[in-house]
Amino acid sequence: VSFVLCSAPTTPMSRYCSLALAALVSLPGGESLLLPAPAPHRAAAAAPLAARRVSMAYNPQPSKAKPRKAKSKEPKQKVKGPPSAAAQLQLVPEQTFYEAAPSITETIIPGLSVLTVVGIIPFGASLARQAWTRYKITNKRLEIKSGFQGKEVVQVTWREVVDVKWLRRFGGAAGDLVLTLQDGAKVEMRALAEFERNLNFIMAQLGDGVAADSGFPDGPAREFEERVQSGEEPPVELPPLSETEPAPTGA
Repeated sequence: VSFVLCSAPTTPMSRYCSLALAALVSLPGGESLLLPAPAPHRAAAAAPLAARRVSMAYNPQPSKAKPRKAKSKEPKQKVKGPPSAAAQLQLVPEQTFYEAAPSITETIIPGLSVLTVVGIIPFGASLARQAWTRYKITNKRLEIKSGFQGKEVVQVTWREVVDVKWLRRFGGAAGDLVLTLQDGAKVEMRALAEFERNLNFIMAQLGDGVAADSGFPDGPAREFEERVQSGEEPPVELPPLSETEPAPTGA
């Protein structure tokens, strides 16, 4: 009741209350009866809290769009594996090891048969082969020109050969070769001159295991290799590259 009376400024009792409060305050320790004034910083601190409130809502149909990744403009580095055997072979310049007509020994037997009328035709065919047939052996391929005026050309790369059969003639002075290709086709070389040397070089150009599967080296081939090692025969190798290159023309 005293609180109500003291709070009414127009009643006579309010003056009495004011005097009583002034007397109480004047006593020792009377300052503790006064209510502390409201701190101004609390009201100011409440404003940022209200501003920091986050309103959240539920979206019943969320978007399915995926966030886009930032594109990098840096150039991509391509990682290249080791080159294949075919690619390495293309980097090697082509060199000719042997190029000539069939061995002249193929005309001996047809020439002896000329004494008979029937032997004229085989002898003429052997002479035509000497004129128009050419064998060319390089470190990359085999080329055979035959037919009328040598217009029929057959070229075979060494990686196509999967099997080799051979037959020596006239004590190894010449021989016949039959090459089997990957597609089953066969290429024949008859009366190949310098047979041991050419056979050794051809076997060295074939793929891994082809020479061994074909039964090379046989007895005569081993004897030839021994003669090469002892120096009786020149080594089976390509000539220097400078000798196979065309001479430069002056201005």
